[in-house]
Amino acid sequence: MKIIFWLLAMINLGLIAYFNMDLILPNAPQNKALEIHPEKIKLLTQDEINALPRKKVEQTASTPAPICYEWGMFADNMLENAQKSLAPLSLNAQVKEQNSNQPKRFWVYKPPLKSLAEAQQKAAEIKAKGVDDLFVVQEAQWKNAISFGIFEDEQLATNLLKELQAKGIKNVQKTVRTQGKAHASLLLSNLTETHIAEIKKFKPDFPEAELKQVSCAP
Repeated sequence: MKIIFWLLAMINLGLIAYFNMDLILPNAPQNKALEIHPEKIKLLTQDEINALPRKKVEQTASTPAPICYEWGMFADNMLENAQKSLAPLSLNAQVKEQNSNQPKRFWVYKPPLKSLAEAQQKAAEIKAKGVDDLFVVQEAQWKNAISFGIFEDEQLATNLLKELQAKGIKNVQKTVRTQGKAHASLLLSNLTETHIAEIKKFKPDFPEAELKQVSCAP
């Protein structure tokens, strides 16, 4: 009987100690389940979601490299005319002077015709024979001539001359063209596709001038 009494007493003490563990051992870990209150849950509207603070992600936008062009070369007596041609386009054209001798260039052309209308009609006839790379020159000295190309390599000019003659195009000639010692070009920046197209239209007035992309570095 005494054994049962003490056994029950020990069981009661053990239960008391178990349920008062936080009082007996204040530093013991507490494993309390988090209570969920459904009545406190609120669905946010889209405006409230948009108003929530967001972490900003810094993005470094890559700046496109500037593109510059060089238009030339021009002899001294043609440089001013080229600048006047660019004036309506409101472009910033910087003169780049060069004092070195310009290499010989070989021009394949049909000598000037009597009028612009006659030259344009002849150019149309030549195009009908499969020659598309040509234009009617408006430069004063060679006005109404038909140009087929200007080359630094004489052999390329000779080859073109033979091809034109083989297609039945008469009175085509090859000559040396040079602009002398003093010549310059124009440096252009911020060109649009429209600007480039307009400058290419000046080819009849400046047959030897080429528009090419160059570095913008000074």
